Amino acid sequence: MKKIIAILFIGTLSIVSCNKKNTAQTASPEAYPTLMLKAQKADVSVEYPTTLEGEQTVEIRSKIDGYIEQVFVEEGSAVAKGQALFKIDANSYVQEVNNKKAAVLAAEASLETAVIQTKRTSALAEKKIINNYELTSAKNIERVKRAELSQANADLSAAKSKLAFTNIVSPINGVVGSLPFKIGSLVSISAPEPLTTVANTKHIYAYFSLSQQQLNAFLNQYSGHQLKDKFRNMPAVSLVTSDGETYPVKGKIQTLSGVLNASTGSANFKAVFPNPEGKLWSGASATIVIPTQFTEVILVPKKAVFELQGRFFVFTKDAQNVVHNTEIKIRNTATEKEYLVTEGVQSGDIIVTDGIGNLRDGVKIAPRAAASKK
Repeated sequence: MKKIIAILFIGTLSIVSCNKKNTAQTASPEAYPTLMLKAQKADVSVEYPTTLEGEQTVEIRSKIDGYIEQVFVEEGSAVAKGQALFKIDANSYVQEVNNKKAAVLAAEASLETAVIQTKRTSALAEKKIINNYELTSAKNIERVKRAELSQANADLSAAKSKLAFTNIVSPINGVVGSLPFKIGSLVSISAPEPLTTVANTKHIYAYFSLSQQQLNAFLNQYSGHQLKDKFRNMPAVSLVTSDGETYPVKGKIQTLSGVLNASTGSANFKAVFPNPEGKLWSGASATIVIPTQFTEVILVPKKAVFELQGRFFVFTKDAQNVVHNTEIKIRNTATEKEYLVTEGVQSGDIIVTDGIGNLRDGVKIAPRAAASKK
């Protein structure tokens, strides 16, 4: 009896399994919207990370050792060329100047004595009272005293320079940076950190880099046989600050480094932005936006793309309506709804445009009427 029950149970399972298999085989593939890709023109904006620098950025360092006695400016304040920034304690340098002045007076007195001795010796030598050896000795002593006076004057000049260095002034018109040293701080010639920086930010330079491959493609977009002609034909560029705001004044790409960076293989561009209101800061990070026209480019809807560990994929459909996850490479730019694809798919390929979260590689679908991208 038990054998009969077991046989019946196994038979039932077989029937159920067959029914499920037949149902799966006869189930219609699920419908998905698809798109046939086509190379086309596109006007987009290419974005590159950039670092901003002032027209001039000067590190202010102390040329002497000493304690800061006064700080005349505040962080972010505008200063003029020659305006006082710091005062270093000058007592020891005043004493050094006084000592050097005394040394000069002593050297002058010694020289005067030597000159008198030379004249007396010369007169005696003319009368043959003394020999020429004593006259030569007197003249040599005079030369030594003149040299000592020159050295004393040089030492005095150096001491006066050090005293002058106790007053630190701005070498340019600009804006003061951070002030890490306060009143009472000991500063040194060899200190690794400057007292502050002064940046002339009337014009801001935005530096960005392109690889050698990107460089050729970028330059070939613009007409002109020489580089200066291509720069002239480049459009005005925009700047997006780190807080996402678009800077209201447009800039212009001006220069390209003549030598590729040996370590990165990249070329450095410089764009210039007027900064009359001082809204841009030297040392800040931003994004430079360059309007670009592509004549033959593949556009893929963003909703058709999924990302996995920094890599981008789409589902392409073959002739048997089976989908395959296909890796693509995209440019560092996009339109509002589309990516610009450089590798992975080409004109004529058909991709699934929606519902990709429910798909997996190798699934057969029922494509909706394929639409060509125009």
